[in-house]
Amino acid sequence: MNRKTEFILVIVLAAMHAASAQAQVTLTEGSNFAADAAADGRLAIDLLGTLWILPADGGAAVPIAANTLPARRPQWSPGDDALVYQARVNGRDQIWHYDFSENTAKNIGGTDYSDQQPSWHPDGERIVFSSNRRDSGFDLWELDLPTGLSWRISHQDGDETEPAWSADGRNLVYVHRQADSWSLILRRQGETERVLLSAPDRLSAPSWRPDGSIITFLRHDADKRSIDMVILSDPLLIRSLVTGEDFFLAPVSWLDREHLVYTANGLIRKRNFNSWTSSIIAFHATVGSAVTSPAAARPIRQLVPIEAPAERIVIRTGRMFDGIGGGYQNNIDIVIEGGKIVALEPVRDRSGEIVVDLGDVTALPGFIDSLAGLPAATTPAMGAMLLSHGVTTIVTEHPATAELDRSWSGKRTPGPRVLAAQDVAAADPEQPLPWLLTLSGDPATGNRFRDKVLAWQARGVPVVASSWQAALGSGAALLLGSGSLPISPGGNRYADSRLGDSTYPITVISGLAHMHTPGLSNLRTRQWSILPPASSQQRPADEYDLSAESFSVVLGSRPNGLPPGMATQAEFLALAAAGLDGEQVLRAAGVNAASALGLGLQLGRLAPGSLADLVIVDGDPLQRPADLAKVVGVVRNGRFYSAIGLIERAEETAGVE
Repeated sequence: MNRKTEFILVIVLAAMHAASAQAQVTLTEGSNFAADAAADGRLAIDLLGTLWILPADGGAAVPIAANTLPARRPQWSPGDDALVYQARVNGRDQIWHYDFSENTAKNIGGTDYSDQQPSWHPDGERIVFSSNRRDSGFDLWELDLPTGLSWRISHQDGDETEPAWSADGRNLVYVHRQADSWSLILRRQGETERVLLSAPDRLSAPSWRPDGSIITFLRHDADKRSIDMVILSDPLLIRSLVTGEDFFLAPVSWLDREHLVYTANGLIRKRNFNSWTSSIIAFHATVGSAVTSPAAARPIRQLVPIEAPAERIVIRTGRMFDGIGGGYQNNIDIVIEGGKIVALEPVRDRSGEIVVDLGDVTALPGFIDSLAGLPAATTPAMGAMLLSHGVTTIVTEHPATAELDRSWSGKRTPGPRVLAAQDVAAADPEQPLPWLLTLSGDPATGNRFRDKVLAWQARGVPVVASSWQAALGSGAALLLGSGSLPISPGGNRYADSRLGDSTYPITVISGLAHMHTPGLSNLRTRQWSILPPASSQQRPADEYDLSAESFSVVLGSRPNGLPPGMATQAEFLALAAAGLDGEQVLRAAGVNAASALGLGLQLGRLAPGSLADLVIVDGDPLQRPADLAKVVGVVRNGRFYSAIGLIERAEETAGVE
């Protein structure tokens, strides 16, 4: 039986399994969705990243048939004949437009930058939004729909986000963030901008009362969230409007001057402005669920060392973290032979052996970047540079993965192990198996590729979906980016995010870091001069606390847009900032990543039989994850390299003075 026949058989079996296992589920709540009201009261919601239309009094939600991609924060046009919304495509937020008359959805902003939080101008021909189109953080922009022309309308230090026009189109409100200070800014026509409120905690989602007398917004205090309001009187009055609920990250939608709609606690709520209580607008949405029986265990795949040296060396450090847990082991000799760890032994006299005694430093498993970005014009110098950051294995969609893997496995041009990733749509079952497949799109895309995804996973190839929606439709066991996981700002998960819990444990590839990640500026070391330029990836719209989550986190740097190597180190900082402790951070780039890639005991740990990939750092990374950047040496494929030697080698190769 040839590979293609085998793959077709697996697809058939997977299809039979999926047909028997799939079910329809009716959802009556969601984890972090928005609701916007049309003039006639109909609601547009973005449950599970699909756009749905709901009658004014609730009931059955009807999905929009067009391929809207994973969608967020829909907003009705002034004429109620279109929607504008934010979609996530290839790791970037984009502005899309849906036309009801033609049932078509299209990108109206571009693809080379991140555009967020679109809002209509009352004339129905302009869209205001936030974008990082210039190297100055997020600024406010306007787009003219008839001509497609756009122009910048703000340019401040920091980020300007979440713009909203008043009903008469004369006044604009937006959120400004600079460092750790948040402000709500009012721009009246013909007047100087006015700071309505400043706070040390996040402000978001401003919305105008139709008569222009009040602006509502979300306040994110350290221990609670509330819908507050600025009463535009003289003097200004700031009051709480609704408190004590799990409010979602979306603006209030005003039905009229006295009635408003918002989402919280998994539900859509309607409230009279002068009332102390709210009512529920009940809805039900029928979706396909994930496979209802546990997935079979994936086969363990074997890595074959390339050009591993036969000689025996011993790495000696003051501390060792084996990657599994339980803190440090002290004064351990790591014995390496033939590119593998053959023993972990107490320090002793080793006359006649090659001993690399590094003193009071810490040995760790080599860092695995489970989905990394490499530029097409990757140079030989980049291999040594990546190793100097402690990266010993990367998975990437690069056209020359096999060539790089061979080149970087030798002594002359060292670099990390390179494992191939591919888009699931382009993967060929007759070619050598990739180590990871990627899938982008919405639930419809996931459903279309479901049989292939299950077949590939049955062969031991993990599939990572770019959104929760695509993962749900396809049965992919990995999710790209914690921001893709449905979770409320309060850390709660409702029925939509629990659809997959009974089928397989959720595993999330991190993709958390951005240009403002705490501590990122400290990574701009000598390696910076030979790195390719960073993309303009900026702070994500949502930032969550991962410390209380039950899903497994795997380090993957491609979504953060930073240069390779530095991108991996930035993920360490971002994971720590998201609440993970030192051991959890190390496991994300160690045993968790090895398990997700089907590599079993071969990588991610220091144990007899594991491949000899080690990182030696000067510090205590279990207590201070930032110490992971203090790399003093690396063992890759059984060979020891000092970090300074790798940097000098990279600089020499790249011609950097």
